[in-house]
Amino acid sequence: MRIGFFDGVREIGGNKILIEENGEGFILDFGKRFSVNNTYFNDYLGEREWKSPNDYIKTSILPPIKGLYKREIPVENEIDVNIRGVFFSHAHLDHIGLIDYINDSIPKYMSSYTKAVLDHFIDRGLIKEVKNVQIFEEPVKIGSFTVKPIPTDHDIPGSFATEVDTPKGKIFYTGDIYFHGRYPEKSLNFVKYAHDSKPYILITEGTRFGWGFIASPTEDELKKEIVSVLNQTQGLLIGNPYEPHISRILTFYEIAKEKGRKFVMTLPYAKILKRYKLIGDENAEKILSDPDTFIYKPDNPNLNFEDFEEKTIDANSISTDQNKFVLILDFLNTPELLDIKPQKNAIYVHSGGEPLASLDAENTKILSNWLNMFSVPYFRIHSPGHAPQQELLWMAKEINPQILLPIHTQIPERFEIVSNNVKILERGILYDF
Repeated sequence: MRIGFFDGVREIGGNKILIEENGEGFILDFGKRFSVNNTYFNDYLGEREWKSPNDYIKTSILPPIKGLYKREIPVENEIDVNIRGVFFSHAHLDHIGLIDYINDSIPKYMSSYTKAVLDHFIDRGLIKEVKNVQIFEEPVKIGSFTVKPIPTDHDIPGSFATEVDTPKGKIFYTGDIYFHGRYPEKSLNFVKYAHDSKPYILITEGTRFGWGFIASPTEDELKKEIVSVLNQTQGLLIGNPYEPHISRILTFYEIAKEKGRKFVMTLPYAKILKRYKLIGDENAEKILSDPDTFIYKPDNPNLNFEDFEEKTIDANSISTDQNKFVLILDFLNTPELLDIKPQKNAIYVHSGGEPLASLDAENTKILSNWLNMFSVPYFRIHSPGHAPQQELLWMAKEINPQILLPIHTQIPERFEIVSNNVKILERGILYDF
């Protein structure tokens, strides 16, 4: 059995993990490498479409795996493996963002929530059309391997860890994981199950190694902090959570209910909640069906509000009575502040939405300029969606694998505190296990 790691090695994100035996195998995640953003290509300079995916392979954005891509162009040092499936742990772009390069004939396995977010990204133009998506709920047999999902908690719904039964023992891949969300029992149950399975290999994230002390408040603690700021001003609350993060959207909704305010969201939030509602999410149903929930309708004739027309509200209605609303406003709709005209007692709470300050300094500055125009104070009240250092170390020690493989981290050596069996990986190497 061989395992290769293409990205996510000494970097956060971009995970692409190949597991194969006797020429047959599969891949875990297929995400974008944020670390190479704006290195060779950016929003203005893209790959040569007639050379795709060759340009990305030669610049180490994509791995050189034969038969994996929609368009086959021979490259040096091709890896000749029959890829029979790609499994996606969750729908963050650093785990799913390059899915549209994968050959249509290859099954793409994911949770129903991940499929909903994928469709949302396709609508937004972040990902191109994707075919052969399979909802992953039951074990899948691939050669000598059996691949199973294990639900976990993360700051996006539908996340799972992956269990791989192999002739040499069990492999577990954590994906991204945390223990402070609305469903910590999922992640705790995974740790117990993996421990009881006495695994051969644990492939684990280590995102927050080296971050220093950063608090990990629960949603209830976040809500109390936001309310404490709101109580000082009593003005319009403008929130900016990540669009697919329903737990955080629910937090702002709960604040509106507790303060007796109307809850308003821009169209991207409404669309993703509708997708969640269609797969049976009760919280999405509750938010959308509430008579005090409204969809913000800009003065834009090109937007289609057919699904929400009876629940729309305009800028003037909010502007004239601002202290009666909680508005979640996605970054791309920030110019709507010109019509909303936030008053001096309005506040802006950035809670995981775009722009991501550490990755997008340019847009972060633009957001600051907009808020300064209206003298709206900025508050970053957020909880990282990854387990902190002490919990990652606890998890690795508790699971206690024979071999521990750290990825999605800049400091893989940190796991050596709790294990003598850590293997420090190199990118693009196929290791025998």
